Amino acid sequence: MQVVDELRRGVRLKKINFSRTPIEYELTPYEILMEDIRSRKYNLRKVMVNGDIPPRVKKDAHAVILEFIRSRPPLRKASERKLAPAPLKRVSCPREQLLDSIRKGRVLKPVHPKLKSRRM
Repeated sequence: MQVVDELRRGVRLKKINFSRTPIEYELTPYEILMEDIRSRKYNLRKVMVNGDIPPRVKKDAHAVILEFIRSRPPLRKASERKLAPAPLKRVSCPREQLLDSIRKGRVLKPVHPKLKSRRM
């Protein structure tokens, strides 16, 4: 109800000072942090273990990735690989089940003439 009343009466806008130019875009938190680091607002300390940089940090990312790839077992050739047999098609939809039963067909039992005359 308050919102409807305010809309009927009109909304009073707050006065602002345009002495500062507005920012056209907003940075993500990561970009803000990187900008602060570039402008040397913060000093990053090196990670030291026993007075030395740890060996894991010394390696560059490319070397770490290549080492991981090489540590994996080698792949077999495509011609040597065998695919598992395709799973049987499962019919889940009632419509498909009905159509399958119609396609299979059913052998009808012969009707005796005595039973036939009783029904009519």
